[in-house]
Amino acid sequence: MNKIYIEKNTNGDSRVADHEPTIEEFMQANTSHIVDVANLMQICAHELIDRSCRHDWTKLEEPYRTMFYKDLCATIRGEMNFTDGEWSKLHYTELERHHLSRHVPDDVDLFDVIEMLCDCVCAGKARNEEELYLPKIDPEVLNRAFQNTFQKLAECVEVKDVETPAE
Repeated sequence: MNKIYIEKNTNGDSRVADHEPTIEEFMQANTSHIVDVANLMQICAHELIDRSCRHDWTKLEEPYRTMFYKDLCATIRGEMNFTDGEWSKLHYTELERHHLSRHVPDDVDLFDVIEMLCDCVCAGKARNEEELYLPKIDPEVLNRAFQNTFQKLAECVEVKDVETPAE
């Protein structure tokens, strides 16, 4: 993930302000904060776009594409259970991160959760609009995803000290 640089500024928060700011200082602090949040949200948007471009890549790239196709056809013919196939085991546990009801990576994040939700809605609507599959996620997994995402975002932000003009 990319990094953003923000200026240290305590003039918009009563918990940390070291003096009563002027209206100009107050407005500058708030405007700066709004821009900083927007920039960090852009990083989140880019992460989601990157994930959208890589979603289910194991269905398109060799050798996985051929494995998927063979397992799908064998399952349709009744020769095997799809989840027992070689592709399924790799796809759900090692190569793709978003199948959280089957495997949860240690560094699971909210981007994984969003990708899983989008996957379930689109697959469900396309395959069986009458009965959408809503996966179950352990609340501890959601909490870990929240904590890990917070940490990832915190690592994307670097605070730079602004020099105070000499009086």
